[in-house]
Amino acid sequence: MLAALAYTSANGATQIPLQVQNALTSIDSVPTTLQLDTVYGDHAAALLNLSAIAGDPTTDTGIRLRAIHALAKYCATTPCGAAELAHQSLSALITANAGEQAGAALVVLRGAIEAIGPQRVATDLPLLLPFLDHASRDIRAATAHALRDLCNSQAINPLRNRQQHETSQQVRLAITEALRILGQPGC
Repeated sequence: MLAALAYTSANGATQIPLQVQNALTSIDSVPTTLQLDTVYGDHAAALLNLSAIAGDPTTDTGIRLRAIHALAKYCATTPCGAAELAHQSLSALITANAGEQAGAALVVLRGAIEAIGPQRVATDLPLLLPFLDHASRDIRAATAHALRDLCNSQAINPLRNRQQHETSQQVRLAITEALRILGQPGC
């Protein structure tokens, strides 16, 4: 199964074998960890290669997004550990694309924000909060969903503050849902 591993070419681009491309280009869903582990040969190789694909701006954006969303499932523990590669990869993507306002990099930022919330790493709160004020309503909505999934009650006040002056109905609905979930016991 070594042929299925992604590798970096001489020009620095991640080369993705056809069977991996096929696994990461399904339109309807993100491949399961079992499917990706099978394609890559084992769990550790899948994690390492998904991280490389997600972080490579020369890779097709659709493939990157599927790799980003797959990384959300690659934590060894629940909640995810801040030092785990899956989490570090998503954090790095968020940091690297934080200033983006348009284009593929903005879509990658949104994907990374969406994927990091379910990992439930408590230290992600300061990483995510600034995006409640991002110029893109899609980023603000994704951030509200990530904060909901993070399940950290310290996000309640910042969400309420954003809700008071939010003009986008899409974002207001996302914030309302996040506040409802965060207000429930056991979140």
